[in-house]
Amino acid sequence: MKSVNEFVIKGKEGFIRIELKEVFGFPDLTSNFGGYDVQGRIEIKSGNYYVNGELWFTTGEIYEFHEQLASCYRELSGVATFWTSETNLKIEIKFDKLGQITIDGYFQEKAYQENKLKFEIESDQSFF
Repeated sequence: MKSVNEFVIKGKEGFIRIELKEVFGFPDLTSNFGGYDVQGRIEIKSGNYYVNGELWFTTGEIYEFHEQLASCYRELSGVATFWTSETNLKIEIKFDKLGQITIDGYFQEKAYQENKLKFEIESDQSFF
């Protein structure tokens, strides 16, 4: 069941779920990267690969991603990118004029470890 504090990006053989667990500093202390610092969770399923890990990001990064995504959806063209300030998560969503969407990127929970999930999920306009 989807909570109010999460969003899900779905595709044909996978999904990305990002949950906001705790927002820090609201309303008094904003992040240098825009908005407020957030401790959250990320869950990625791409084919037979799966990850569930901790994620740090800001509400400003989410806002920028939302704005890019809304523009791409309206135009059925372009790229929306979510890239955390810690650079441990990058999601690129590419739209084409035929309604086809490619979601790709990577997640690396700990920068000092070489474990990294690179993923690509096919999708289309109906999932959005």
